[in-house]
Amino acid sequence: MQENSPHSKVTIKDVAEKAGVSAMTVSRVMRNQGKIAPETRALVLKVISELEYEPLSSARNLSGAYSRTIGIVIPDANDFREFRHGYEYEYALLIGALNVCKSHDFAVNIIETRDVHDVNLLVRKVLARQVGGYIVPAPASEYLDLLKTLKEHDLAFSAISAFDPTHADLAVVADERSATRTLTGKMIELGHRRIAFIGGTTRHRATLERQAGFLEAIASHPDRGRIEHAVHDCNAFFDDGYEMGLQVLSRPDRPTAVQCLTDDIAAGVIAAANRLKISLPDGLSIAGFDNFGLARKITPALTTAGLPAEDMGEAAALQVIDALEGRCRRAVKTLACNIVVRDSIARAPGW
Repeated sequence: MQENSPHSKVTIKDVAEKAGVSAMTVSRVMRNQGKIAPETRALVLKVISELEYEPLSSARNLSGAYSRTIGIVIPDANDFREFRHGYEYEYALLIGALNVCKSHDFAVNIIETRDVHDVNLLVRKVLARQVGGYIVPAPASEYLDLLKTLKEHDLAFSAISAFDPTHADLAVVADERSATRTLTGKMIELGHRRIAFIGGTTRHRATLERQAGFLEAIASHPDRGRIEHAVHDCNAFFDDGYEMGLQVLSRPDRPTAVQCLTDDIAAGVIAAANRLKISLPDGLSIAGFDNFGLARKITPALTTAGLPAEDMGEAAALQVIDALEGRCRRAVKTLACNIVVRDSIARAPGW
């Protein structure tokens, strides 16, 4: 028989796996809801007894202590979509969260926040048992007052890509710094000694992490003294990349390689290079970041790093559910960003 020590608590997944059913079925058996075959119900109850499964969620559900709805907090919906240049970031996060919540018999509710009144409303929804906890993705996770308010009221929430994850007990981040360092390093190894970084404002975590990775790749290279580099800040959209690309690539000492903050900016730089009749990738190598649909649709297909948005939504949902069910209240989950090499980078001219 398995022991229920604080460090080896039996979870609903353990019960589901041993019984050969879904976690949702286990949850419904425990709450005596839904149409479940008598033999399935008997098997699940037998496994619960054998494993001595005693989740805090059982007692809480019976007493109505928390809602089985998780709120996903976003700023104004239009701003949220613009933050990642369309629906892809938003869609991937939601799909990840929905998949986990569905498997654990939780509902999902999208909640907009625009001002202090809305932040206080988040607290009232939990106290009124309309929502159990929250997922707070960027850019909402970069509002420190929002995170502080949720934490002060001891609410279960997970912050995704927070500007400062220390303001949340539960957080999910992507290792954007390492991925950008790898991308920049690849271009250095291809002989590029004039390299630029284009994109970003210091208000966002992504900017700080990706720019830091760019600078670290140069500082750690044995040939760093011969590498000319510059960081050019701009907003994160196609038009911004295009305008900044025209400025940077029109200079006599223009870079032979550009690392961009996002794929959208990279597409703008590619458009600028085409206007200036710069050959790609022979005359200019370009790398982006995010690896949403755009990266493989443009010409040349973009070398980039994948932001694991769907996985981040899944991880955040699991953190909130674990917190509500008494398994974990403090954790930071870091996910890797996979490198995808396509046609947009090549050896430096003359290398």
